[in-house]
Amino acid sequence: MDKIVVGIDLGTTFSAVAYVDDQGRPRVVPNADGKTTTPSVVLIEPGRIVVGDVAMNQWFTRQEHVVRWIKRAMGDADYRFQGLSAVQISGEILKALKADAELNLGQAIEEAVVTCPAYFNSIEIENTKAAGEMAGFRVREVVKEPTAAAVCYGVDELREGQTVLVCDLGGGTYDATILTVDHGTFLPRASMGDRQLGGHDWTMDLVGVVAERLQQRLGEDPRNDLVAGQMLYEACEQAKRDFARVAEVAIPCSYRRRMEQVAVTRDEFEAVTEWRIQALVMWSERALEKAGLTWGAIDTILLVGGSCRLRRMALALAGASGRAPVMGREPDLMVALGAAIIARGQVRRRRGGLAESHRGGLIPVEPKRIIARSLGTRVVTFEGGRPRITTALLIPHSTESPVSRSRDDFEVSVAGQTHFDVPVVEFESDDDMDVVGNYRFTCPPSAAKGDKITITFHYDVSGIIAVEAVDRRSGRPLAVERLPYQEPGVEGMAVRAPRWVVFAIDTSYSMESGNKIAIAKAAVLDNARSLLEGYGGSCKVGLVAFASEVTVACHPTSDLAAVADALAPLEPSGMTAMDEGIRQAVDLVTGAPAGTDLDVVMVTDGMPDDTRRQRTLEMAAYASAKGVTLSSLGLGHGDVDLEFLNALSPLSLVIGANERMSEAISTLLTRSAASRGGLKEPSRGGLSEADIT
Repeated sequence: MDKIVVGIDLGTTFSAVAYVDDQGRPRVVPNADGKTTTPSVVLIEPGRIVVGDVAMNQWFTRQEHVVRWIKRAMGDADYRFQGLSAVQISGEILKALKADAELNLGQAIEEAVVTCPAYFNSIEIENTKAAGEMAGFRVREVVKEPTAAAVCYGVDELREGQTVLVCDLGGGTYDATILTVDHGTFLPRASMGDRQLGGHDWTMDLVGVVAERLQQRLGEDPRNDLVAGQMLYEACEQAKRDFARVAEVAIPCSYRRRMEQVAVTRDEFEAVTEWRIQALVMWSERALEKAGLTWGAIDTILLVGGSCRLRRMALALAGASGRAPVMGREPDLMVALGAAIIARGQVRRRRGGLAESHRGGLIPVEPKRIIARSLGTRVVTFEGGRPRITTALLIPHSTESPVSRSRDDFEVSVAGQTHFDVPVVEFESDDDMDVVGNYRFTCPPSAAKGDKITITFHYDVSGIIAVEAVDRRSGRPLAVERLPYQEPGVEGMAVRAPRWVVFAIDTSYSMESGNKIAIAKAAVLDNARSLLEGYGGSCKVGLVAFASEVTVACHPTSDLAAVADALAPLEPSGMTAMDEGIRQAVDLVTGAPAGTDLDVVMVTDGMPDDTRRQRTLEMAAYASAKGVTLSSLGLGHGDVDLEFLNALSPLSLVIGANERMSEAISTLLTRSAASRGGLKEPSRGGLSEADIT
């Protein structure tokens, strides 16, 4: 047998292990008791740690020693149970799974792919990996559970080009993830979810209903008795499953040597828990909104997780979407099986699905990875000369990982500063923010106020964050330490230099061809949005339109709506007064306060009138003399004289007039910021399409 790499579903309530055998068939590895799943429950007492059924059977009666649902605490650095952290307890679960798998497979298991909910943040993912390493695994990566489930289902059932919504309801978490299948790859589009919503909550709702009725009958709450409480929980857990088949269940409870029964109908159970069902639909619709899709774009709704058997879940999703969801053959095991397929990278060709597009025995499987939440940093910006701390966007959600992004516009805030903090957060909005940590960097001994710093933010393939900084004067990396997050004072942070950018847009008649003007306006608006969001209030954007006449369409502003309103009416007319366009753009941007980074970005598809060429070159020199960084984007390879654009500015780029225009402008803005600090010199002869990253 070849060396085995296992896939592990580290579940909130149950966990499972799988592998792909030598024939390319995914298989679940039974535990020491011969079962396909192991309860994620741990008994901790002096000198003994027990994982699985033995621990679960004592959960209610020995709650001071038995811990469940530890996955919900994976992001809580302060959590302790019997002196152990959530990472250590999860490590004990994985250690038990590893021992059982090695016993069953007859070999040491050294490597694993471990899964986590789609909506885990970077810290929770990092802690999941750390738990695997504590258990003795080399964790190849941490994979999102809906992606693993889609891989398991998709290799048999999905066709190329299909878009699937994976609704994963486990014991403790709910995830809604949208993926598209494309040439054997599974590309996530968006994920939303609730790490505090799972099948356990439905069970507890039912426990509440039964306990209330028994209290009315007996005058006492059976949950106050540990033995009766555990029996009641187990009976309600079974009744929850039975409601999938029958309309009424008699739920037993033994209390003070009396055996009682409470009849609960399925309609009563569903009425009590309906608000949770609507939460599932809400999270699913938020995933659609995040992906920019509607229900009509979804080809398959896939139900995953042991709790997806709830009858109302399928009915509610069908009612919202107009499409009946489907359930995999083994919804409890699909995540583990999918993780095993990802670990192996290929699986035996079977009926239908992706196999139809491949020949031979094994088909390759390659899931893509995306960032579920936007990455940002808390930075100092200035408004009216006063500093304030705000959030700057670094990497937007749904970006494919691994990915690295650098910002070249930070600086030391005070002379003699010994260190600075970069507080990093993952977020949906200012009200929905997960703290990653404070990255504290040590300044060079000779640090002076205004010294430039380049900070690079990395996501690895699992979604784990790393942050690096380089002193741009010396080119040396700075020592870093990650500390618990605290909102620091202004003096303790890297300061974000304010920035004004004026876009000078060619609106001459030639911009009509190929719909260049419409694409240019959309690309400028997209970059204006990124600038205004990314600088958190310390950036302003202006617009100049140049044809035969030059118009100041929008004075520099932080109001994105004003920029959009100014762009909307721009239409082609007249010739190309590029010289006057540059001059007025420079005059606009130089109205910024001292210390502001100044940019003029020219977007054009041609050259100035012959009589104005020399004057245009003079205006480029005028921009330089005013401290303005001029860059230019030429649209259409056959229409633009790159040599002339390079004479205007080494930060020049010529591309075809297509949808990559937004990326090209972003590239110019990034290179512009870098060129001011001397960290990266633009290539001779201007930039090329290869520079668009």
